[in-house]
Amino acid sequence: MIIYNGTDNSPDPYSQQVDEAVSCAIRHIGIATYSSGKIKAFLMNKGFSDNVAEDAVAELISRQYIDDTKAAGKVLRYRTGKKQESRAYIFKRLIEAGISEDTAEIICEELASDKETCVMLFESLDIAGDPSDHRDEYISVASRRGYSYEQASSAFDEFLS
Repeated sequence: MIIYNGTDNSPDPYSQQVDEAVSCAIRHIGIATYSSGKIKAFLMNKGFSDNVAEDAVAELISRQYIDDTKAAGKVLRYRTGKKQESRAYIFKRLIEAGISEDTAEIICEELASDKETCVMLFESLDIAGDPSDHRDEYISVASRRGYSYEQASSAFDEFLS
């Protein structure tokens, strides 16, 4: 991605920095999956400016070295079963993992409803005894996973039936 400034044959210094940042990121990525935000932070920690890091990330996305959707899948695989969370918590977790906000919104829109995922959470819990005797315990777990009391209560009623 060398851009010539037209006055002589020397490459643009900014483009050289972007190329250097792209090379640095490719060495770091290897065969792993990273989000755009994590690579941008990595490059900035290596001393590249915000603009250079941003342009390098854009180049890496266009070359398909970075795929936020794939990186989001990596995050979502760990948020099922007993670790199931509400859409709002998952969205927050995706943003913290460096997934772009646009991609996080698309991913969360495709998730099952909070009521459905809360029922799945209840089904995965190993709370001994009759579930109806442990309603508060189930609701408490759901609350810690980002579900409102109303969502958890409704999901619990569906879980019992």
